[in-house]
Amino acid sequence: MYELREKVKWRSRRGLLELDLFFTRFIQNDMERLSESELENLLDLLTCDDHELWAMVNGKEACEVERWKKMVALLKSCAPDTPRSL
Repeated sequence: MYELREKVKWRSRRGLLELDLFFTRFIQNDMERLSESELENLLDLLTCDDHELWAMVNGKEACEVERWKKMVALLKSCAPDTPRSL
């Protein structure tokens, strides 16, 4: 799973600052908890273009792909102004 995590880290480097902020927080706080299948779904989600991904993460567009919905919700919870549950 180490290689899969490294691929996610590399692909999470985005052109939009807003996405970089989301992914930085996500990688620091949440990525280690993901299963292999969740990491694979996230890697798949990261194939989206920045504007499409940003629209899903900020709630302007709904995520239409069922296997990505959990990841999008988790990314939304990583927003700096979103309270984190313990």
